[in-house]
Amino acid sequence: MPTCADTLVAELEKLAEECRLCYQCGQCTSSCPNGRDLSRGPRRLVRLVLAGEIEAALASDDLWRCTGCGACTDACRMDIDVAGVLARLRALERANGAVRCPERSAAEVKKRRLDRYRRIDNLVFGATMAGRGHVPRDLVGAAEAGFKAATQVLPRRRGAAAAAARRAATAAGPGGVTLPFYAGCSLPQDGALHALVHEVAAGFGVLLDEAPGAGCCGHPSRGTVPSYFRPADLVFTACPACDASLEKAGIATAPVWGALTERARRRGLALRGAAPAFVPYVGCLAARDAALAALAEAGDLAGVEMRLDFPSLHSACCGALGGMYRGATSGSLRLLRFAAGQGAPLVSPCVLCRDNLRSAARQLKLPVPVYFWPEFFAVRRDTPGGCDPCPTT
Repeated sequence: MPTCADTLVAELEKLAEECRLCYQCGQCTSSCPNGRDLSRGPRRLVRLVLAGEIEAALASDDLWRCTGCGACTDACRMDIDVAGVLARLRALERANGAVRCPERSAAEVKKRRLDRYRRIDNLVFGATMAGRGHVPRDLVGAAEAGFKAATQVLPRRRGAAAAAARRAATAAGPGGVTLPFYAGCSLPQDGALHALVHEVAAGFGVLLDEAPGAGCCGHPSRGTVPSYFRPADLVFTACPACDASLEKAGIATAPVWGALTERARRRGLALRGAAPAFVPYVGCLAARDAALAALAEAGDLAGVEMRLDFPSLHSACCGALGGMYRGATSGSLRLLRFAAGQGAPLVSPCVLCRDNLRSAARQLKLPVPVYFWPEFFAVRRDTPGGCDPCPTT
């Protein structure tokens, strides 16, 4: 009967065979949005697989700093599924390893939660991480997130999102459209921001119809979790991670911010921005070129300038699940310094990215405001054909 060690060796040999064509050019690591923060990176992990160094490969924190964006696979000149190799190494590490970096712990905590419940609870997640010895680098941000999540369980706050949706329906008016909307896990735990999303959409004449009980998309778990969301048609998302994860599950998705911008352009609506210029950050899981183009178009409609440095800086990893525990990444540091030099705020289509960059700005003591898309853009109230956003109170 084969032992666990025999099984491990057999799996490693399969991985090595799939990687035989690798000639260590380094394109996978250079394309990685998290590459500047990795000690080994995809290239060296593949090299360890080829050399049969399974213990060294499974002991690397870099396995858990992979967000699964697939950039390494896309860049590989030999058509090796590098991201798939890393995913299978993580599965082997789960069964045989003992890595205890923040990303690994976060993945384990979230998977266990999602195996039993539909959504991630930020309060439970934070408490469990603390119990495993992982303390947030940004205590202010952690306290803010905990407070927002805690207020959502109060009776007077439970129906806030539904009330916002009803006000949004009124504001959208008879000429409005309804879009099926997937809010994910993070957004509903910030009641004010959740309501703002509905109300900003209403200014475009759009009612966001949320799927009840949709559950978490499962992406942050780094593993297979039950799916509670199976729509028949296209669904609009407010999070690049949700967008990527649902698409992997075969669900057709589109970013809601791009849909709002497209509607504004077709209807001749003018937007307003919270500042005369901004620096974009689209995160590592968004389709970078498409996301940057959508932000640029929103900027044009608002009459504000989008300021760019080298393209990959605007999709460098913010730290993802480990952001609050690891602190500022190299990408965050460079991006915030660029924004500070431009005297412009950052704008992101992702709540997690916004929170991680805000934490990084506090840690680095850089006075750079960081906005979530609907906190920065909205339809101008004096726009013919537009709808006034309804009040949040």
